[in-house]
Amino acid sequence: MALNPNAPLDREGLDEAVQAIWSATEIVLACHVNPDGDAIGSMLGLGLGLEALEKKVTYLSADGFPETLAFLPGIERVQTHTERRDFQLGVGLDAGEVKRLGSNAETILSAPLVMDIDHHVTGGQFGQVQLLDATSASTAELVYDLLLALGVELTPEIAQCLLCGILTDTGSFRFSNTKPRTMAVGGALIAAGASPTTIYESVYENASFGAQKLLGRAMDRMTRSADGKLVWSWVTQADFSELDATDKDTDGIATALRAVRGSEVAVFLREMPTGKLRVSLRAKDPWDVAAVAAQFGGGGHRLASGCSLDGPPEAAIAALLGALTAA
Repeated sequence: MALNPNAPLDREGLDEAVQAIWSATEIVLACHVNPDGDAIGSMLGLGLGLEALEKKVTYLSADGFPETLAFLPGIERVQTHTERRDFQLGVGLDAGEVKRLGSNAETILSAPLVMDIDHHVTGGQFGQVQLLDATSASTAELVYDLLLALGVELTPEIAQCLLCGILTDTGSFRFSNTKPRTMAVGGALIAAGASPTTIYESVYENASFGAQKLLGRAMDRMTRSADGKLVWSWVTQADFSELDATDKDTDGIATALRAVRGSEVAVFLREMPTGKLRVSLRAKDPWDVAAVAAQFGGGGHRLASGCSLDGPPEAAIAALLGALTAA
């Protein structure tokens, strides 16, 4: 694979994506529910780049954004929804499938031209224009190549957003999805003005008191299978209330569960106000938890996926463990 970070890779769908953007003036962007650094970083990086081309951009995230990402340039522009339906181009980022755009899926699909930019390629692709690559470590890398192809200058603000996406989806370049070009693009973004120190401190060393208490509750409730390969835990609405925490404070708990020695898959559930349970699955090679999540209407990466189930937690965990055992 080419390592030159100053030229975009010859990706399938890249030319079509460039043409779609040049054809539109009013553009709406949306990322997946319960957004992470790659979802928000990719959306902001792309939007800031499009604005440099004098495009009018609306940014949507159905669940808002976690406080740990509040440092990103342009974050104040992110809305949870809009009533507008006059966009010429709708772009979904990092979603896996259109329904994971949440309440903003209809807004994106209302545009006459729809684009899907993603490194989750699990069969839920959507839109007339698709910029997809399952081998990419992050959606931010695809946005990086798209901006290069558009001739956008990488400002420090754009670089900061895209590097946040890459760092968070590669575990600070620790995960197996990190490729030589991932490192090269990261270096180019730092050269353009991104600060990995600011990103790391903001994302990983910026937890609220409630978030740390919630992590402790999940760790205390942690259980594992007889062979130690499966580890799971959950938090309830009662936990959120008692510990003065919110759903946004759960970020990182699934990864912490996976760190148990001998574990291969971590399952973390959090109860929503509706009683529905949001599930995070984190795994190590050679597992494919995306296939397991798909059985319950979810999706994501092979090693990091999610879905939603009905409660109570004990019943949902039993169903998930059954699917994992049979996988």
